Amino acid sequence: MHRIAFLRTLLLLFVAGMLFPAALQANNVRIIGTPKLDQQDTAKNTIQIKFDIAWDNSWKTTKPENNDAVWIFVKCWDGETWNHVYLEDTKGSYVAGSSSAADAVNKGLAYYVGDREGKNTKQPMELKPGYSYAWKKWRLDPKEDSVKCVVGFFLQRQDYGAGHVVVPGVRFTWNYGNQGFVDGDDLVVKVFAIEMVYIPQGPYYLGGKGTAAWQTGSFTTNGATFGTPMVITSENEIQVANTTAANTLWAANSAITAGVIPKEFPKGYQAFYIMKYEMTQQAYCEFLNTLSQGQQDGRIEGTLDKLTVNSWAFGADIKHFRNYIKLKQAAPVAIFGCDGNLNNKYDETDRVAYRPGDTLTRNIDGQDLAVTFVSLYDLLAYAEFAGLRPMTELEYEKACRGPRAPANDEYAWGSVTMVFFGKAFHAGAGAYTSNNANLIDAKTGTERVADSYNVGYTRGYTYTRSGSYYYHYYYPAPLRVGLFADSTSTRASAGATYWGVMNMSDNPAEICISAVDATGRKFTGVHGCGQLDGNGNATCAGWHMTTAARYYISRGMHFYYYGSSRIYGLSNRFDVDEAYYGGTQGANGWYWAGMISSRHMWNHAVAGTTRNFGANTTSPMIGIRCVRTDNAER
Repeated sequence: MHRIAFLRTLLLLFVAGMLFPAALQANNVRIIGTPKLDQQDTAKNTIQIKFDIAWDNSWKTTKPENNDAVWIFVKCWDGETWNHVYLEDTKGSYVAGSSSAADAVNKGLAYYVGDREGKNTKQPMELKPGYSYAWKKWRLDPKEDSVKCVVGFFLQRQDYGAGHVVVPGVRFTWNYGNQGFVDGDDLVVKVFAIEMVYIPQGPYYLGGKGTAAWQTGSFTTNGATFGTPMVITSENEIQVANTTAANTLWAANSAITAGVIPKEFPKGYQAFYIMKYEMTQQAYCEFLNTLSQGQQDGRIEGTLDKLTVNSWAFGADIKHFRNYIKLKQAAPVAIFGCDGNLNNKYDETDRVAYRPGDTLTRNIDGQDLAVTFVSLYDLLAYAEFAGLRPMTELEYEKACRGPRAPANDEYAWGSVTMVFFGKAFHAGAGAYTSNNANLIDAKTGTERVADSYNVGYTRGYTYTRSGSYYYHYYYPAPLRVGLFADSTSTRASAGATYWGVMNMSDNPAEICISAVDATGRKFTGVHGCGQLDGNGNATCAGWHMTTAARYYISRGMHFYYYGSSRIYGLSNRFDVDEAYYGGTQGANGWYWAGMISSRHMWNHAVAGTTRNFGANTTSPMIGIRCVRTDNAER
C-alpha cells in the first residue's frame, strides 16, 4: 500500500476478462504496479489518483466503425463502508496518460499504442467521462439532493489502429471534500477496470428470419409471415399491435403484448458500450470483497453468519456446476475467493512459458470462468456498483447483429454454422465428472477446447444405482470467457458478434430487460450511481426492480438443470443423450437456443431472488453483462 497524506491506495483489478497470452486474444487488462496518490491540495480538498494501465488486442476501426475501451471507476473505504469516488471533469482535471519519461512511474514501462503493422507508437488516448445522478455525501447528509456526478471514465484510442496498449500516467482528480471527507480521514482507495466494446449509433434489424420453430418469440412486423424484421431507425416509441405495418411490431400472444414501447426504453439505436465478456468468477469475488458485511449478505445465498471458512458462497457445494466461489476468510472482514482445484487455497496462479524468452502468470483456480448462480438482483446490484446498467433485449440484438440484415437462423456470429462443445462422461456410479472432458488447461487462464468448436458450455453428472435403476443429475457449467477465440480466429470460429463482443450465443445466458409488456417497458436506461443500500441492493428507482413476470428475459443460449430421472439398464460409462441439451425440445433442442432472435422466459418469481435453483425450476446458467449509453447524463 502507498500512503500520501490521509489516503492509502490498494491495487484492485476488476475485469470482465482474464489473464492469458496475447496470442489467445486475451484482453489481459491490468493496472500496472500500485496506483499513486499525489498533488494533494488541502485548500481545495482535492488529490490526484494516478496509475498505469495496459491491455492487449485493442482496436479502433472504420469498417465497422467501432472500438474497444476500458471503463474505469474508483472506490474508497472509510473504515465503516465502501463509497464510490466521484471524479472531476473540469479542464485539466484528468489526463489520458503521458508519454514523458517522468510519468513512466514503473521502471522500464514505455508508453505505446500498437498499430496495424505491429509497431509500438505514441498514438494518443482519450478519456470520456460517464455521468450519473448521485448523492455525493452518501448516508452522511440525507437531505442532500442528487446531482450529476462523474462515476467513471472510458479510456480508449483517439486514432484508428489495432494492437496492444500500455499507458502510464493516467490521472483523475478527486474532490474528497465534496463527499464529506476531511484531510485527517484514513481512506483506502481501489481502482477498477472493465473492458468494454463500443456499439455506434445507427439503424439495425430487429427480429429473425429462417425457421420459425427455432426462434421462439422472435420479433416480427407481420405475425402471419414469420421473418419480417423491423428496421430500428431511432429511439422513438414503437407501436405493438396486430397489424402488418412495417413500423409496427406484431403482438404475438405472450411473446409481446399490444401497446407502446416508449421512447425512453433503450432500443439500441443510440450508441452504447457493452461488456466484452461475461462477468467472471474472480470479478464477482472482487465485487463481494468491496462490500460491507450487510451488503455481502444480499449478494450471496444465505448470510455470512451461516458460512464457515472454505464453504460455498452460493449455498451448497456446487463444484458440479464449475462454480468455485468460496469464503476464504470469515467475518468480521469476510473475503471471498476462487478455489477451482478444491485445495482450500485461493486465487492461485502459476507461471508458464508461452513464447521464447517470456513467461505468463496465469490463473489456475477457475478465476476466469463465467460466473453463474446469480439472480436478477445480483445483476442490478453490480450495475449500480459500477455505474453501469442492465441492457435491454433490443440492445442485445443490435450488439449481436450490427447493421446487417438477418441471416436465416443466425447466431451471434452471423451464420447458422455452429460446432457445439458440451460433451461430458460419467465417471462411475456415485461419482461425477470434473466437467473437463476435451478441455485443455481446464480451469486455468488458458483453458481451451481441443477441436474447432465455436460455441458451448460444459457439464457434469452424478448418478446412483438403486436396484435396476440409475438416478442421474445433469449439471450445465460455464467455460472460460472468450474461450473460442485465438490468434487466427474469424468472427465465426471465435463465436464473436459483428462488433467483437464475446459469448453472446453461448456460455451463461444474458439477462435483459424485457419489452414483452408494460412491466419491462418502464425501464428508462438510467445508469447506476455507484452506491448500494445497506442490504447490497441497487438503489436506482428508474429500474423498477421487481420479480413480476415479464420484467426481464434471457437471450443467448439457455440451459437447464435436470433433477432425478430414472433410466433403466444404464451402463457405467456412456455419452449423454442429445435430448438433454437445452430442455425438452427433442434431439436438437440445444441447436436453436443460442440464435440471436430466440427469446426465453422462465419462472421469474424464482429466478429473481433464488440462486441455488432446484430441479426443473430454472437454470443456474445465467450470467452478468452490463452496458452504458454513450454520452448519457442520467
